[in-house]
Amino acid sequence: MANESTSIPPAPETAATRARKILRGPVLVGVVAALLAIGLSLYGMLTNPNAVPLNLRSFLLVVIIAGGSWGLIAWAIATAAVEAGKD
Repeated sequence: MANESTSIPPAPETAATRARKILRGPVLVGVVAALLAIGLSLYGMLTNPNAVPLNLRSFLLVVIIAGGSWGLIAWAIATAAVEAGKD
């Protein structure tokens, strides 16, 4: 038998593979924090309907304010930690 090297064709790039390439390090920390904040805020909204009216505007505000602020803050702290670790 001759030395034949069989090359395995690369796997097709799926949406999950593209997401894994983008979501690394500080970005992943920010996205996880944003999703957690959105989930907890929605839970609070649904368990106490007397405090917040359940409508589309309230839902969008929860997503933008809770998810955006916590995601941005977590991303900034993770980025600072990575940059400080490089020195």
